[in-house]
Amino acid sequence: MAQILVVGVGSMGFNHARVCSELGVLAGVCDKDEDAIERVSKKFNTAGFTDLKEAVNSLDIDGLIISTPTFTHLEVAKLAIENGIDVLVEKPIADSYENGKKMIEMAKNSDVKLSVGHIERFNPVIEGAKKLLNSDELGEIITISSRRVSNFPGRIRDVGVILDLGIHDIDNSISIMQSKPVSVYATGGSHNDIEFEDHVSIMIKFENNKSAVLEVNWITPMKVRTLSLTCEKGFMELDYMKQSITISESKFVEPDSRSQFPPKIEFGKREVHIEKQEPLFLEIKNFVQVIDNNDIPSVPGEDGLLALKVAEAAVQSLKTGEVIILD
Repeated sequence: MAQILVVGVGSMGFNHARVCSELGVLAGVCDKDEDAIERVSKKFNTAGFTDLKEAVNSLDIDGLIISTPTFTHLEVAKLAIENGIDVLVEKPIADSYENGKKMIEMAKNSDVKLSVGHIERFNPVIEGAKKLLNSDELGEIITISSRRVSNFPGRIRDVGVILDLGIHDIDNSISIMQSKPVSVYATGGSHNDIEFEDHVSIMIKFENNKSAVLEVNWITPMKVRTLSLTCEKGFMELDYMKQSITISESKFVEPDSRSQFPPKIEFGKREVHIEKQEPLFLEIKNFVQVIDNNDIPSVPGEDGLLALKVAEAAVQSLKTGEVIILD
């Protein structure tokens, strides 16, 4: 079975190490913070390193998970790729579209598998929604809307709410709509005294002339993670945290007589059974399968790059007040 090195053991990296340990694939952890490495390596009874090159040279690893600050992603990925090690890099794939593109090219040239950690792709509600859409039970999607809001997380220092939260729903909207995004418009700003934006509404127009409207912020006191799909034959509501799907439908009922007005409408609401599972567990399990079976990643580098392209366009639109056309 694959052996994986987790690089970066902050909030997300700790959980990567936890799940890798549970799966029996954790070879070691690496972070520049000596105290953090001592704590995490002891917690999971694994090798700990503060120097990445030393870790790569000392361990016999097949995969490397990058959970470091975004601006370091390319540098860490480069070292792994040069050593023929498959990579799972946390979202966003890189700190810029150009650096993300470089990462993908390096991986292709070295025949290394590159996965991007868009964790919400692995939330069981997304798989459930896609199955319903593929069955044509609800017909064609008309619009997508999402809300991903919470209070400010002190752990985020290098990006704004678009690249931290919004990119989840950007990626899922593209994946669900199955159409190329062609333009982006964003409005919002910074309510708190921080360098980056902390509240934004993003509108994405797709090549099929449908749209997605995404709300993200670090202002709301409670945590909300929802996605709604307006379809031809019904309305689907997804709750990422509860891992639930609710479908609402309506139909006209034939009147008993011509004089019956207004016509009667029957409304129905039903819950779709979803087997609850931890998305991160499913994400890392997929990465292990990519390594062991030479499978194609569920979220390849190209998907991460497209999500980053749209997110960067949203940031640009927020700054300029203009609709950004994607080439």
